[in-house]
This record gives sequence, C-alpha cells and structure tokens, in this order.
Amino acid sequence: MSTSELPARPSLEYLRKLAKDRLADLRRTNADVQLATALLTIAQEHGFSSWRALKAEIDHRLASDVEQFFRACKQGDVASVGASLRDDPALVHARDRHHATGLYFAATAGHRETVIALLDAGADVQVEDDIHELGILGWMTFFPQLDEINLDVLRLLVERGARHHIFSAIALGDPDLIRTLVEQQPEVLDRRMSQLDHRQTALHFAITRGRHDLLDLLIALGADIDAEDGNGQTSLEYAMLRGDQRATERLVAAGARAARIRPVRNVSETKAAIAGAVRTGVPILRARDIAAALRWYVSLGFHEVGRYPEDGTALFWGMVSLGRAEVMFEPGDPGTNGITLLFVTDAIKELYEFVTSRQLRAASVTVAVSHDATSGAEVVENLHEPVFGGLQFSVRDPNGYVLRFLQEAQAVRS
Repeated sequence: MSTSELPARPSLEYLRKLAKDRLADLRRTNADVQLATALLTIAQEHGFSSWRALKAEIDHRLASDVEQFFRACKQGDVASVGASLRDDPALVHARDRHHATGLYFAATAGHRETVIALLDAGADVQVEDDIHELGILGWMTFFPQLDEINLDVLRLLVERGARHHIFSAIALGDPDLIRTLVEQQPEVLDRRMSQLDHRQTALHFAITRGRHDLLDLLIALGADIDAEDGNGQTSLEYAMLRGDQRATERLVAAGARAARIRPVRNVSETKAAIAGAVRTGVPILRARDIAAALRWYVSLGFHEVGRYPEDGTALFWGMVSLGRAEVMFEPGDPGTNGITLLFVTDAIKELYEFVTSRQLRAASVTVAVSHDATSGAEVVENLHEPVFGGLQFSVRDPNGYVLRFLQEAQAVRS
C-alpha cells in the first residue's frame, strides 16, 4: 500500500500516541473498543492494512537511516554524518551488530574530522561494552595493522578522555605504556579479552601478536604465567599449538608448568572415526565484495546456497554451488593468504582434541623436534562459536594453507 502520508522520518512513538488519543475518542461512543482497533485505524489512515505493516515500514526506514549513518562514519563522509546527526542526534549513540558506535568505525579508519564531529555531538569515548570488550582505543589498535594506526586520532581520543588498557598497549607495541599501566594499576595484568576472543590474557595476546619482547616484559612485570584462556590453554600450551618456538622457550625458561597432553589410546580407530564424521569439503576464496562475487557466479549458472548476514550488507561469507560442487567466499584480498579449505564434520570436539594433542606432543620441549609431518604446522584458530553459529577451528599446514573444520549449528545442538 501507499506510504505517501508518512513523513520522511516517521516516529512510531508519535503514532502510538495518536492511537491512544483515538482510542479515547472511540470509547466515548463504545466503551468496549480495544487499543488494537485504534492502532488499526491509525495504520489504515496512513495507507497500511495493519499496525504490523506500518511498524515494519517504519523499522525499515529507521534501519536504513542507521545503516547510512554507519556507512558515512566508515567512509569519513563528515558532511553526511553531520546531516544525519542534525536529523536525529540519538544516532551518535546507535550501535551496530557488533555493539559498536559510529565513533568506533570512524576512529579505526582514521577519519579525524568525522571523529571530531562525533565527539562534538556527544559520542562516548569511555564505553567498553562492544562485542570485543575492547573500547574505542582497543578497536583502533586491534584491527588495523600497526603501521595503519592513525596516531593523531589516537592522541585526540586520549585528550577527550579515552583510556588505554593492557591490550591496546600491547597492540601498539609500546613497552613504556605497558609499564605505566601496570605501575598505576597492577590488576591490569589480570584483564581478559572477550569470550569471542577466547578470553585471552595479556601473555596470550602478546604471543598472538608475535611480540616476544613484550612477552618478556609482561613476565617480568608479574603476569600469571600459568593462567588459562577461555579454551583452558596456558600461554605455554597456546605458544606450542601455534608452533611459536621462541615464545615456548621463553615461557619454559620462566618456569611455566609443563603442557598437558591428552593421550590418544587408539590412533587408528580415532582417525577412522574422524574421517567418517567429515561430510564435505569446500574451498574458501577471498573476495573484496562478496555480494558482487555472488551475483557474478549466479549469472554464470551457479546457485546461491546462502549468505551471512541475510540482509545483503557487509557480508561475512557467501556460498554458491554448481551441481555437487560448492565454493565459499569470505572478505579479504584475493591476492593474499592463499586458499582456505573448509571441512564440515559431525565430530568437531573429537577432531579438535586429536589435532591439539598431536600438535602439543610434536611441539613438546621435552623431546627433540624432528622434521616430520608436523613441522611448520600450527593451530591458528582455537575451537569457538563463529558469528553464524556452530563450532569451528583452523590449522595451518606446513605449506601455509589453512584447513578450517566446522560443525554446523544444527549438528552441534543435536
């Protein structure tokens, strides 16, 4: 139906108030009239068949406004950001699916003028309840490469009240900042990353970043060397699983407890069970624009199997099929990182335990390291729940290719 009678930026609250006023008028002649009748009357007066249809249209328009605002923040379009905030000042506090505000994205991309506009509009620099629990400085330092961090914007945010934490200091690679934070608040060494980031400690994160100098510093400052992350792995076990011999040697020298290796009683039977649980294998290709890639493949006769999220914007992945063959896409530069191979399995936990036990045994510092099939391999992604559900983990083979193992959400529940 026509929505021409709705204003450009309709207010659902205002329309509800109209419905309540209308209800009072209707009850003057019929005391039994319910609010639902008044809501229907207001919806029909604006060209809709039901209140639900009216609400859906308003929600769609508001969602479009928010998406446009976030897009402008990410692109540094300060004029569009300013116009959106003039129309709706509350957008400065709006959150996206990552529970992050527009300031997070503008700052991470280094758009100084847009950051200033958001700060002047009341953006909060101290909020830290985003999905990664890192805060604005955490996002600025965690996601870009070190040489891509806009230090000018970083200083601006600190001047406006943003505060560093142990993970932003490690991401910056700043030993003096780490020392200052620990001197001011020794408990910063106990801070953990989010569940999404496996509850890593400062030691785990230093290993993730490959900063052995900062690993030494954190140990010297008193970080708990045997603290476990969300996967129950100590920093030593984490280093061994990643094939990080330098970190392993440092942690052993510092007195880390020996890695716990679960025995595999019958390797042949375990391998057979694991092989029998794998249902399919899919190559994953990098794509600069997943939606565009899906359109191109569909134009050739492929069938789109799925995408996430389903609304078609900022896709995390997409998949197409041709006959029995399937290809998946994820964001990235097609010229880097090679190809990832995805294996869908019904026994993800058993497979993870087998792979990690084997890797720990091969990397154990108590035996000589031989150049066998495990040499150069590493666990690059611990077992976790991805944003689209299920459970997955990834390993890198000695040639540099990533093997990703996934148990889909339905199979995990069952």
